[in-house]
This record gives sequence, structure tokens and C-alpha cells, in this order.
Amino acid sequence: MLNMRRMAWAAMLTGLLMAAPGAAPAQVPQAQRSAQQMQRMQMQAQQFQETMQQMQRVQTRAQEMEQQMVREIERMRQQQQLQEQDRQSLREQERIRDMTHAMSSAAREMNQAMERVRDMLGDPQGLWTQDMDRDAERLREHMNDMAGRMDESLEIMERIRDQLHQP
Repeated sequence: MLNMRRMAWAAMLTGLLMAAPGAAPAQVPQAQRSAQQMQRMQMQAQQFQETMQQMQRVQTRAQEMEQQMVREIERMRQQQQLQEQDRQSLREQERIRDMTHAMSSAAREMNQAMERVRDMLGDPQGLWTQDMDRDAERLREHMNDMAGRMDESLEIMERIRDQLHQP
């Protein structure tokens, strides 16, 4: 919805600038540059949205893993006859649970930061420059890379957790 409003706003601005009576030829390239910049900003906002969705999936997965581990830890605690090996396994499970909780929190914080950048990109009255446009793209690429690395980290932690359950 917001994306459609931005595109309509950019199209209206371009149309007005091109159709203005007595518009000097030098104004038309400026209008085209403004429209192109608006399109780039819209594209970056969409890419940020996609990265945010990936980060949300990481966060959800980490939360689910944490909840599963909390249930498993509680189950193990309810067994009053824990042997030393079970106690060690319990400690390891708790450490992994703590790591997944930290990863979930980090993913949530990163998602909130990306929302702020996306909102800045969507502000037609913002003071956005081409340098900021390039920096926003680099930021999105880094966030996307971090989301992928966090996802890989969860896979590793899941393997470790599963290995702890093996005899």
C-alpha cells in the first residue's frame, strides 16, 4: 500500500514537472533524475523489506528453538534422578538455549533498525542524497549478509543440540 502511494507520488511529480507550461529543457532531466532516485529509493525499501522478512524468519526460528529447548530442559529437570551425564547435558542445553535467545534478540533489534531505514527511504520529503542512497544499499547488503550468517549459525546450533541428545 505504502509502496503504491510512493509510486503514484513519483509518477504525479514526474508528470507535473514534464507538463508544466514553459518548462525549460534543463528542468526535464532534473525531473527524470528525481523520478529515477525515487524509483531507486522504492527498490531499496523493497529490498530492505525482503531482508527484514528473512531476519523475521531467523528470529522466529530462534524463538521456536529456544522454546523447544526450554520444554526439554524442564522435562529433564522434572526427572529427579539426573545422573552426572544428564546434568552436564542439561548445562549444555541451557547454554545453547541462552545463545538462541541472544540470537533471537539480535534479530529483533536488527529488524527494528531496518524498519527505521525503510521508513527513511519511504519519506518523500526526506533529505535523501545519492551518497545516502549508496550507503543505504551497502547497509542493506550487510544486513542481508548478517541474516544469512545468523541463519547458518542457527543450523550449527541445532546440530550441536541434536548431538547432545545422542548417546
